[in-house]
Amino acid sequence: MIYDPDLDLILFVGGDMKIVISDCSWNSYDVEKANIPSDWEVVCAQVDHTDEDALIEVLKDADAAMSEYCHYTRRVMEACPNLKIISDSSMGTDNVDLEAAKELGIAVANAPRYCIHEVAEHIAAMVLSILRYIPGYDASVKQDKLWDFGVAPKLYRIEGMTIGLIGCGRISTMAVNYLKGFNFRVVGVDPYLPEEIAKANGIELVKTREEVAEVADIVISHIPVIKSEDDKVDARFFNATKKSPIFINMARGASVNYDDLTEALKNGHIRWAGLDVVDTEPADLSKEIFTLPNVTFSPHAAFYSETALVECRSQSAQNIVNYLSGDKSKVFYVVDPAK
Repeated sequence: MIYDPDLDLILFVGGDMKIVISDCSWNSYDVEKANIPSDWEVVCAQVDHTDEDALIEVLKDADAAMSEYCHYTRRVMEACPNLKIISDSSMGTDNVDLEAAKELGIAVANAPRYCIHEVAEHIAAMVLSILRYIPGYDASVKQDKLWDFGVAPKLYRIEGMTIGLIGCGRISTMAVNYLKGFNFRVVGVDPYLPEEIAKANGIELVKTREEVAEVADIVISHIPVIKSEDDKVDARFFNATKKSPIFINMARGASVNYDDLTEALKNGHIRWAGLDVVDTEPADLSKEIFTLPNVTFSPHAAFYSETALVECRSQSAQNIVNYLSGDKSKVFYVVDPAK
């Protein structure tokens, strides 16, 4: 093992393959190393996310890279002629220029399944805690020194309420399945969900978001990717709500117009919001939405459990090992250069 203080990295030397872990938020590499052959060279760095020159320096002769946030631009990839695969230790690959990777013949992989249970659990926990005013009661007791149930807004029985889903993917469907014991009615809009899968999960498919807005007591918006501003959940949806629902977003901050959500929280179209993601990260805590009393935040934490992190890190390393060792059918591809 060699430590290079100039590059702030540790080298584990051996083998004829070089793997670079360019960045990670957990600042340890034991799980990754346990899933990579011991005779491969592994370089563990903490490169600034936007520093292309530093990234090129650590990657210039690498066969593979693991990353969480570093920006893999066309310039970076073109400067690294040996690079064969980038494995993101995350669900998303927003940090990689996928078109450039495809053109340059570089595979891109991710860990798309690693935290689906945790995010679904977080959604269910957020829904129930808001509907029973748990965060407000806790703050009232601890901060205001009040032992008074009357500090809550009007609360209603949860059983029999209607959940509206904007996006009926694996995570949001799992969340409503966790909540089935409350006998919720579930309606959802998702142009990609087959009718038979919707029925199997107790989801009544509707054609428009406005139909969700008309009936929902709880809205779970879980849109992983938007293609244009028109895809955002915005004032068009919030103004169409009829029952002043609570609104949950644990997917992507960019999928919601937060200025419109702020206004909806102020004018009553949305009663309460539970947010794990916002429109900028790091979050701009000076924005008005952070001052509103009817919002519960978690700091992009829905993904987190120690179980999930081990799965993510293991899968990311295994993507690289499977690709470089020729067992490519086991790779979770985002970009497959062979296709």
